[in-house]
Amino acid sequence: MEHLLTAELIDLALGTDARPSPRQHDHLDRCLECSCELSRLREVVRAARDVSTEDLLTAPPDRVWRSIASELHLGAHLQPPAGSGGPTTVPDERPSRDRGLSRRSALFCAATGLAVATLFGAVVTARLTDGTPSAASPVSRLAPLAVPEAAGTVRLVRGSATDREVMVTVAGLPPTDGYYEVWLMDQSHSRLVPLGALRADGTATLPIPPQIDLSAYPLVDVSVQTYNGNPAHSCKSAVRGRLYG
Repeated sequence: MEHLLTAELIDLALGTDARPSPRQHDHLDRCLECSCELSRLREVVRAARDVSTEDLLTAPPDRVWRSIASELHLGAHLQPPAGSGGPTTVPDERPSRDRGLSRRSALFCAATGLAVATLFGAVVTARLTDGTPSAASPVSRLAPLAVPEAAGTVRLVRGSATDREVMVTVAGLPPTDGYYEVWLMDQSHSRLVPLGALRADGTATLPIPPQIDLSAYPLVDVSVQTYNGNPAHSCKSAVRGRLYG
């Protein structure tokens, strides 16, 4: 299945087009990956558009600027003067009100642009990379998607040709009122097989149905689910990786 272009998903998320074209609508109905990515893009666009200049009026403490400068090795010349709440700048002869509005506008644009660009970059990266581990390793890596601080591993254990199970371990998952579900996923991200839920410690050993051909389902996905009566994939993948065995 050929996925929608990233530019198309961005246009739809930003509302550039009033509604998906018939081709896009049909594809989104059939493709979990594209529909999930569109949902994530729309979430960050909504969050970015909710930002106002009022959210940016309080200057951060001096220690924040010092920490940033130190971390980025920017040098002492960018350290803020005591009590300024920001780095030293060249004096501006414009009226103070204009300077304040200009600074707040710049911060607002930067914050909004950074939020959108960060998610778009993460989505593009997820579409182009699979995090394929070394074929010599019996353990595969689960890379973060919707939960940036999470990461894990998955191991395929074979008892026989039809007696198989996966051992999944994921660290860095935040507490949830729902649960984390483990799935087998095909290469197109449109077909999934639920295996079971992670335990509270982020681990699980789950059997694979005997009739499943693992060559057709080479990916392992861990989704963030809610108790809403709908067992379908939530479109929010915490981590994902390729299964080898």
